[in-house]
Amino acid sequence: MERPLRILVYGLSKKGKSHFVFTSTEIGPLYWIDTEGGSDFYDPDEGYGFKVLRSTDPKQAVQAVEAASAAVNGNVRPVVAIDSFSSIWFNQQEVAEQLTRQWSRGRGGDRASFRAWGPAKKPLKKLYDLMMTTRCHVIVAARAKEKYEVSDGGEPVAKGLVPDVERNLAYAVDLIAELDVNELPKGEQPAPDDYTALVVGSRSSAIPIGTLLYDPKLCFFLPATSEGAVPEGVVDTVGEQVHKALVAPSTWSELKAILEGRNWDIDQAKGLLRQQFGTFNPGKVTDYWEYLMAYQGQV
Repeated sequence: MERPLRILVYGLSKKGKSHFVFTSTEIGPLYWIDTEGGSDFYDPDEGYGFKVLRSTDPKQAVQAVEAASAAVNGNVRPVVAIDSFSSIWFNQQEVAEQLTRQWSRGRGGDRASFRAWGPAKKPLKKLYDLMMTTRCHVIVAARAKEKYEVSDGGEPVAKGLVPDVERNLAYAVDLIAELDVNELPKGEQPAPDDYTALVVGSRSSAIPIGTLLYDPKLCFFLPATSEGAVPEGVVDTVGEQVHKALVAPSTWSELKAILEGRNWDIDQAKGLLRQQFGTFNPGKVTDYWEYLMAYQGQV
């Protein structure tokens, strides 16, 4: 296996999400972030075993993925399961709501609400970035909710189930599967093969969209790990961009002061700017600064 497996499974209550997480103990040690008590019904010493963390803090999920990634040893990859991610998403919604209440005192509530989503979503973005480059397997289990669309008559129409998660999570996984249980006569208990997983999203040709699996286990999805290159990190330029924005001049007098401080010939600088940009535009001072610094080899 060259690639780790990143999969999102979702379903209504009692459709086999926690059991699917437990099956990963056949593959490697499991770090189970359990927000709904699903791990209580399983043996922590089965297979490679599992350890439980009960938290809805996305920062602790980040720490768990980092620890599991560092523990990869040979062909044995630890597994991190977030069960359920919906609880973490609800937690961050509450963070945004409380920040909105604090920041909206004496100011527009809508503006405060928009501002609050930045810090509320920031740890989720860090978790997504880490998921896309980690060396361990990652399972994200989530609750399901009805998806509605408005009909031509203006009425809401149910269009099936979708995971109840923050919308950007889907981009951080390679496979998405909806878990379900076949309908049975009243009072009859389901057998293992009555539980199903329908693949509704996939980057893998080995496990395409529409694949239906019975008694689903994590090992059934491992063929997807043999495809593609090992994920690499993406260069983060946030800090660099922030620094440039903080030091960039906004007026010609500020730019002139910077140039004089660096012993630039002002007439030469003006000539270069005319050649590159034409007529002087006060709104382009930051562009002028970046161009001149790059010309001098300092940016």
